[in-house]
Amino acid sequence: MLNFNQKKKMKKYNKISLLLSMFLVLGFTSCDKDFEEINTDPNKPTTIIVDLELGFIQRTLVNEINNYFLTGEAADAWVQHLSKPVYNDADRYFPRVGSINNLWVALYTSVVNEAQDMYELADEADNNAVKGVSLVLQAIAFQTLADAYGDIPVSEANQGGANPFPAYDTQASAYSQILGMLTNADALLDGSGTISAGQDLMYGGDISKWKKLAASVKFRAMMRISETAQFDSSVLQDLASSGNLIVTNDNNAFISYTTENAPNTNPFYGIVQGGRSGEWCMGEQLVNQMLSDSDPRLTVYANVNDDGIYRGKPAGYINPGLSGYAPGTVSEIGDAYMAAEAPVYILAASQINLLLAEAVDKGWVTGNAGSFFQAGIDESLMMNGLPAGSYVPFYGGYTSIAEQLWISTYMQGIEAWNEWRRSDIPSTLPLAVDPAPGVNSIPVRYTYPTSEQSVNAANLAAAIANQGPDLLTTKVDWDKN
Repeated sequence: MLNFNQKKKMKKYNKISLLLSMFLVLGFTSCDKDFEEINTDPNKPTTIIVDLELGFIQRTLVNEINNYFLTGEAADAWVQHLSKPVYNDADRYFPRVGSINNLWVALYTSVVNEAQDMYELADEADNNAVKGVSLVLQAIAFQTLADAYGDIPVSEANQGGANPFPAYDTQASAYSQILGMLTNADALLDGSGTISAGQDLMYGGDISKWKKLAASVKFRAMMRISETAQFDSSVLQDLASSGNLIVTNDNNAFISYTTENAPNTNPFYGIVQGGRSGEWCMGEQLVNQMLSDSDPRLTVYANVNDDGIYRGKPAGYINPGLSGYAPGTVSEIGDAYMAAEAPVYILAASQINLLLAEAVDKGWVTGNAGSFFQAGIDESLMMNGLPAGSYVPFYGGYTSIAEQLWISTYMQGIEAWNEWRRSDIPSTLPLAVDPAPGVNSIPVRYTYPTSEQSVNAANLAAAIANQGPDLLTTKVDWDKN
C-alpha cells in the first residue's frame, strides 16, 4: 500500500501527466521516420511543467477575493462602497452562508493546497523561482483568511490526508508564519529557475515583479499589525529602503480578463450578464464623500442614475424600492469595473504609497509623507484612466491618509474593509437601516463556515474559546480601534 507521501506524489504526477499527455498526443498524429520519436511514450512525459497550475491558482485567488456574493454584498457593502437595491440581506448583515463557506474552501483547496503541490514539484525540479511564487500566493491566501475570520489553520493546513482535522493558529501566529513565507519567497526569487510566461496570468513570468509583490504584501501585512505586540517598524524601513516596493502601476498585481465567457471573464460582468443587472449599486457614503471632494474618480467608479446624477443608497432597508432606492434611482457600479475585460486587483501601487505616507507620518519610515500621499492619489487616478495631478486633495496627516486608503481601495477585494477596520476612518459610517437582530455595529469579521462546524468541531471550538464568540461583531486580533 502506498503511504501518504507516495500517494501525494502519484496524485501530483498523474494530474500533471494527464494534462501534458493531452497536449503531447496532438503532436503524434502523423508518422515520423525518427525511431526515437516513434518510441516516445506521450503518457510518460520526460519534462514536467512545474507551474502548470499557476494560472488556475491565480484566477481562483483573484475571483474568490473579489467574489460578488461575499465581497460585493458583504465587505464592500459593510464599508459602504457598494449597496444593494434588491436582494439586500447581506447589506443588512445577513451574509450568505454558502459564500462564507466557499471563500474558506476555495482558498484552502484551490489556492493553498494547489500552491503547495506546485511548490513540491518545483522543489523536485530545483526551480526556486516557482517555489517563491508558490509561497507568495499561499501568503496572500492565508492573510486573506486571517483578516476575514481571525484564527485559522496555517501550520497544519498543508498536511492533506495525514491530518484532516488541522488545529487553528492564533491570528498573531498566522501572521508570523505569513511574514516568514514572504521572507523565504524573497530569497527564493533570487535563486535558480524560471516562471513560464504562458502560465503566469499576472506577471508573464517576470521574476523581478514577483519580488516586488512579495515585498509589498509583506509591507502591507506589517502595517496591518502595527498596533499589536509583533509589530516591527525596522521591517518597514528595510522594505522602504530596498526600492523593491510596488509604487508605480506598471508593477500592480492583477488579472485582466479577455473573454465574455466564464471563468475567463470579470466576475461581476459574468453575474450581471446572467440576468442580475441592477442588483448592485453605489453606497451613499462613498458617493457623497467623493461629490463633496469633487473627486474625479467618481466618474469611473460609478454610472449616473436615470436622472443623470450620482446617487448612492444607504446601507440596509428591508424594502429599498419602497424607501426610494429602487434600481434606476441609484448609481450602478461604473462600466470600467463591470466590463468583461475589467481587471481585478490583488495589490495596487496607490495603496502602498498611502501606507508609506502613513508609515512616515507615524515615524516608522523616513521620507516625505505628503509626497507619498500625493503619489498614492496620482497612481489611483492613472489606474482609473485619469491624468496624474487632476486631483490634489488636502493633506492633513493621518486622517487624510486613512480616508484615501478607504476611497482608493474601491473594488479591491476586502482591502477597503481591512483598512477601515484598522483605522475606523471614516468614523461617520452609519449602521445599516433595519439591521439583523442583535447586530448593533458594522460587522468586523466573517463567521466561520458551517463546514468547519461539522468536520473540525473540536479545533473550531478551541479557536472560538481563544478568539471570542463566533459573531460578525467579534474583532480580529489586529483590529484595536
